[in-house]
Amino acid sequence: MVRRILTGAGDTWAVVGLSSNTARAAYGVARVLQRAGKRVVPVHPKAETVLGEQGYASLAEIPFEVGTVTPGAIRFRMGLPA
Repeated sequence: MVRRILTGAGDTWAVVGLSSNTARAAYGVARVLQRAGKRVVPVHPKAETVLGEQGYASLAEIPFEVGTVTPGAIRFRMGLPA
């Protein structure tokens, strides 16, 4: 199922709630996406740079097209450990 999600979706993913806090679900999701060759765009009110990618405070502020938007908590649906 994870492979189908990763191959069927776009190459640029906005991860809502992504921050530099490595203990949060969104961080784990972003790492998996990057390992799968996806570009990860952090979306968080603090708009921090995370995993080498510039963050944006909201989806509306992203100045380029994003193929997929996901909440960080999707990790459980992807079968990733807690």
